Amino acid sequence: MYLLSWNVDQLGAPKRIEAVADAIASTEPDIVTLQEVRSRRGDDVAEALLRCGLVHVWHSHDPPPCRDREVEKKYHCVIASPWPLTEAPGGDAWRCSAPFPEVLGRITVKAPDGDVDVFTAHIPHGSGHKWQKIETFETLALALRSGGDSARVLTGDFNEPRRFLRSGQFLTFAETEVTSDGAMGPPRGKLRGRPRADWSVGVRSVLADTSRHGLRDAFRDRHGFEVEAPVTHRVSKGDGPRCFDHTFVSRHFEVVGSGYHHEWRRQGWSDHSAMWTKLRLRMAVPPLDPWGLAEQRDA
Repeated sequence: MYLLSWNVDQLGAPKRIEAVADAIASTEPDIVTLQEVRSRRGDDVAEALLRCGLVHVWHSHDPPPCRDREVEKKYHCVIASPWPLTEAPGGDAWRCSAPFPEVLGRITVKAPDGDVDVFTAHIPHGSGHKWQKIETFETLALALRSGGDSARVLTGDFNEPRRFLRSGQFLTFAETEVTSDGAMGPPRGKLRGRPRADWSVGVRSVLADTSRHGLRDAFRDRHGFEVEAPVTHRVSKGDGPRCFDHTFVSRHFEVVGSGYHHEWRRQGWSDHSAMWTKLRLRMAVPPLDPWGLAEQRDA
């Protein structure tokens, strides 16, 4: 199963839609998730994906996910596949606690070997959205923890972390200090009116919380932390390049390969590199609880 995720940077111009579609088609993907598709060009993007063989396309903004709220963002997420798509368990209600429900998406892909629960996210950047960024993380984290033990993937542009360390640690934008021996102090003080620690907890509830939501970082699963963190996005100001684009998978998958199409970013088709992940669905998955619920009750 070939999974491709890409923040396409306000995709809407016809020539760029064509270039992006050609790039996607060259990889012959099974599942594609796009972030930051310009909403008024959603039909054009869907038509381009159709020409790539991705005949089933889902948009995160249409119909509006929450009846009592207007769609605020002018861009949204897309999930596409040659395989049929159906509504995910629980529908769209989970998104309604997010500041911008249209930047989150979830759909079930009816793959030949079994259903895959696909989440995608475009977490708003903190410089312009402040704590709405963390509120989006919190909404997503709750949905992931409630998702159950099924074949699941999460993709997206998370606008975090600030920096990866080879120890496996990372710094969020609430954390700025690492000592020469690798020690990290707890976030202190306030950030935009709230404790910095809340920011760190919100980010880690998705990016570093396998013990609660059961998903692991696909790139790190394949390559470890000894490799240098790839540059997936460059900012015009700030303190350096970023690795914001990630894919997470459940225990039902073996990660066969994982990497990035940096050349697509260098071509100017987006300001982000596309991330690819090759997965194999495990046919035999061990029981979720190796000790059994009865034994736990007797302990």
